[in-house]
Amino acid sequence: MRVRLTADAELARAYILTLVAMGLRAVMARDEGGYGIYVDPENELRAGWELDQYDDENGTGKRQPAARKPVFTLSFSNTAMAYAAILLFIFAAARRNGFGFNWVADGAMVAHHVTSKLELWRTVTALTLHLDIAHLASNIAFGIVFVWLLSKEIGSGMAWASVVLAGAAGNFANALWHSPAHTSIGASTAVFAAIGLLAALRHQWRPPKVSLRYWAPLGGGLMLMAFLGFGAGNVDYGAHLLGFAAGIAGGFLLSRKDRKWFDDDARQMNALKLAGLTLAGAWGVALAF
Repeated sequence: MRVRLTADAELARAYILTLVAMGLRAVMARDEGGYGIYVDPENELRAGWELDQYDDENGTGKRQPAARKPVFTLSFSNTAMAYAAILLFIFAAARRNGFGFNWVADGAMVAHHVTSKLELWRTVTALTLHLDIAHLASNIAFGIVFVWLLSKEIGSGMAWASVVLAGAAGNFANALWHSPAHTSIGASTAVFAAIGLLAALRHQWRPPKVSLRYWAPLGGGLMLMAFLGFGAGNVDYGAHLLGFAAGIAGGFLLSRKDRKWFDDDARQMNALKLAGLTLAGAWGVALAF
């Protein structure tokens, strides 16, 4: 049973230590934008009383920060359907040259077209193209999970917008890195951008410490990127690495924002519209020219 909810991580840890010192089993978990303190149902009353005493003695009851309200977040099923629908539609259209267009030729990230001809829309359209069904399936599966996890952190609107923009930035950096003839497609750049965003958002950006705990979020993100992004087959390692790096940079910038900044539903909706318009606009320009 939950006996406390606070946005203050230090206070939440103090609550845990207090309950453990009293011989009560307690756990802390992220909950509704804050930190929930949970105990066994039979200990609910006693735990509540102990924490009331702690608040009275330390004056935390009145100055306790209000927990952050849940941000605008689509359900897992809605996130999955939206993400999968976009990639499946583009995949089907590209396979059949839908509407008379050569989607792959018009939308692939070709380094020469991006860097010399400044066809920057290709950095976005390439995120939605895939070689085959296996390539598509893996990016749908992993993309759904990481976009949804990111939505839990910063809201669905901000999550979709940041993944699209960071993925495009990763593709642009990849174009600069490779030879002019290099071609790349796939949502994996955006998937690894989402991993980087999550890692950066969960990292405490303070002066570095010689501590595994301090480096855990970034280290964990790097290991996950290495595990998922470096395998056999036709893999664009540069796209994976630079997508992850773009996500880290984007996550750092977002971490500078006050948490309340993400609670504005209007801002979240505008960000969601930005993501949709960016994808639609990029494809509109690609197919028109």
